Amino acid sequence: MQSDDGWTVITHGLASISLNGNGKQEANAGSLPTRIVEGLTAEKLLNDFRLLQERWEDTLLAKQVKEIVEKRSADGKWGVEEAVCIGIGSFSRDWAHRWRSLWQLVLFVDVVNRRMLLIFHPLHPPKITNLHAVKDEIKDTKIQCFAQDPAFTTLDIEFLSYFSITVLDSDLQTHITSESFVYSPFVDWFLLLPTFLKSKDPVLYVGNEILDDYSVYAQTKEKKERLEECNEVGKKWIKGREKVALKEFEKHGNALNGMVVYMRESDDDAEGEEDTEARPKEAHDKEKTPTEDT
Repeated sequence: MQSDDGWTVITHGLASISLNGNGKQEANAGSLPTRIVEGLTAEKLLNDFRLLQERWEDTLLAKQVKEIVEKRSADGKWGVEEAVCIGIGSFSRDWAHRWRSLWQLVLFVDVVNRRMLLIFHPLHPPKITNLHAVKDEIKDTKIQCFAQDPAFTTLDIEFLSYFSITVLDSDLQTHITSESFVYSPFVDWFLLLPTFLKSKDPVLYVGNEILDDYSVYAQTKEKKERLEECNEVGKKWIKGREKVALKEFEKHGNALNGMVVYMRESDDDAEGEEDTEARPKEAHDKEKTPTEDT
């Protein structure tokens, strides 16, 4: 739905919570449907996921994600040891958003699986075939996965457990380290920045674009109160990071369109930039091909 300040509000659980005076998260339970899809089970959810996963593989966005991850990992600069998923929403509540949430989970699992490729299989990502195989394949890897969203149901939690994703009620941000992959599909900026990104330096982030000035979007009292802090967090956070805009997703426009990837620049990248800037102009000119003389 469209908000007063021009943002498209994604009505996942975390898009419906506010921060109280102590910085604690409070969910507006009335904004979430309480009914679970009739007859839905974890096995049926896995079948739905598998169908979307098969459709995902041939999309331009999937190819782009593959290129980003494999390029980064080819020279040993990947460094992801845990993954956190913020505000992805419910897969089981009786609402249209559950399919969007499933598509977003497909992207998250794809990135995690490609991290696993460095350990298990250099050519093809592991496919989800059955519930027990998922656990057996993931449990022995170094990477740990966590998720948090007040919209999660008991069925959602059971479903995510088959991917070895641990669901937390709170304090997900304590699991964000310098070796983390942070996935945040459309969590509102005034919650995302001060709660989950402040003083954090994850090696990989996929989600909303991070800005250094949210003034034009701070049209409510709650957002104005967080504006100064969010601007400060944004300014610090985007420094030293490479940003890549993700391609349009043709299968479900509201699920993934508009997200970006941020990758922390490695020490080698920073040194390379410094060397280029410090190189004398004369030395740089000598390296050029003398096309004008020929």
